Amino acid sequence: AAWLGMSWKDLCNRHEQIEVDQQTQGRVCHWEDSSPLTVSRIFPQVGPRLLQHLLKEWPVNFTSTTNAASNTPDVSFVIGVRGTSRLPQFIATVQSLLSQQDCESEVVVVEQSWQPEFQNIVPEGVRYIHTPATSPDMPFNRSWALNAGVVHARGRVVVLHDGDYVVPAHFAKEVSKRVAGNIQSARLPRFIFYFDQWSSEQIQQAQSLAQVCSIDRIVQNNPTPMALTRDAYLAIGGHDESFYGWGGEDNEFLDRARTLNHCEGAFLPVFHLWHPEAPNRSGDRNTGNLTAIMSRTAAHRIKDLSARNFGQIEPSVRW
Repeated sequence: AAWLGMSWKDLCNRHEQIEVDQQTQGRVCHWEDSSPLTVSRIFPQVGPRLLQHLLKEWPVNFTSTTNAASNTPDVSFVIGVRGTSRLPQFIATVQSLLSQQDCESEVVVVEQSWQPEFQNIVPEGVRYIHTPATSPDMPFNRSWALNAGVVHARGRVVVLHDGDYVVPAHFAKEVSKRVAGNIQSARLPRFIFYFDQWSSEQIQQAQSLAQVCSIDRIVQNNPTPMALTRDAYLAIGGHDESFYGWGGEDNEFLDRARTLNHCEGAFLPVFHLWHPEAPNRSGDRNTGNLTAIMSRTAAHRIKDLSARNFGQIEPSVRW
């Protein structure tokens, strides 16, 4: 169905250019960084209307299906976690992943912490892995968590996910359909709907998006979540475990993923649940680290990273 006479995927800001990706039928964003959709900021009623329109095509469920906890998955969702401060968001996210339809999938949760807390929290059907932090004050290393999850994943395709992204019920099915044949990697979210605190709490309590009447912002051209074949992920060296704290690891990883048969055209809606901003305990370290790392070619980085024993019980680079 068209919305205002066009596909929802064609909405963008006036100064931005998008292009149809013939392989995924997604939209390639021809600008570097993520950007908010201006029309939904200027006209607040547009966001909820667009959301309710999309939910007709992309319904979100929170009721587990048997094929979403498969022993022979085609798609593996991988999430890294630490601490229970975002537990309601995590539970809602995981329930949406366990409600995938028409695709054999699994959810792999990697808890990276000094002491395990999630072992008895994760819903039934989730595969749980604990990787002990090297010290009580070690900052969260998302790269190490994702690598550990992918190493243990059983799916042909891995989705690199976060614990605050609710997704539609056919998310895995659409990823499986597109990351197939000679396609090794794909960007996924055409739009990320950011909910405010009240709407997020309502979603978490009601396990439904039907009553949402306000959207904080709608973001385009975000690098996460992303999907790759597991073989391709391992071949390019996974995520760089020298990144601790927040920032940089996704940009560097995407640069290496582009050496694959990679699709830039994003084609899915994703729904972000509100939470307080996390403090960035790495300070400016990751910014400097990213600049130094990106001064080397992707081929050199792939050679070095793929030779490392990554995703193991200890990080390949210590804090």
